[in-house]
Amino acid sequence: MHGLSEDGLTSKKIVAVALTAAMCLGLSMTAFAAKGGWTKNDLWSPDVLKEQGPGGPGGLGWVPATDADGNILYWTDAEGNRHYTYDNEFVDARDAKGHKVDISWRELSAKTLKSIDEEGKVAEIFKKNGYNVPDDTDFIPIMNGNITFDEGVPAGGGTLTFQMADLGVNSEGVQAGDTIYVMQETAPGSGVWEVYAAKVGQNLDIVVTLPRNGSIVLVKTLSDGTVISLDQTTGEVIDRKPADNVANNNAKGTSTNASGATSPKTGEF
Repeated sequence: MHGLSEDGLTSKKIVAVALTAAMCLGLSMTAFAAKGGWTKNDLWSPDVLKEQGPGGPGGLGWVPATDADGNILYWTDAEGNRHYTYDNEFVDARDAKGHKVDISWRELSAKTLKSIDEEGKVAEIFKKNGYNVPDDTDFIPIMNGNITFDEGVPAGGGTLTFQMADLGVNSEGVQAGDTIYVMQETAPGSGVWEVYAAKVGQNLDIVVTLPRNGSIVLVKTLSDGTVISLDQTTGEVIDRKPADNVANNNAKGTSTNASGATSPKTGEF
């Protein structure tokens, strides 16, 4: 691979990032292949994010929403452009009492995409949310969409379950116990985001409660190809999983340090 020397990335990390995107995101790599290489910003380009979102060719369970008569639902923006509404059977929504609620999805707006079109912008979002982000952290987008709770946001927020395996995220990319982050924009096109952390369950699902409608992005974090979680208070890496998927039995700020995994405190080998 070529074209990444300016980022100071090792070939190991380049391969890890590229393959993670290709294998576990259901992502078309056409845009990357055309360039003959990858950069971290490529993963956050509007074109790539659109592939992962509603209506994109990346799969991930998106299907056009229909009304009771089978008519495909859409909406028209101020410029007269038609946009479709989508469903996703692999994302379940419930209220605080566990009752199922209906949701629908739209693609991210141009303003929203602009606010996250570089990995550095995403890193700044995490920092503003209280996370200490090591310089070698890679942020990998998994899927995205603008969610609407059709009958209004439930009291106390709507609880979403993302069935990652059914969405096409396989065990090579995400393991039980890993942390997936859910970014949600606080207002349409505002570019202001909150970040929620969710643990991957044994069935490769994650659960998160959202307080509002709006744009979300699911993100995982890597360091030199190793899945990591970021500590929101001390900056230490917690619950890290070695790159070869060896189980980590020493959570809560410690590491097995297998397969060259870095120290959770120093980032050194």
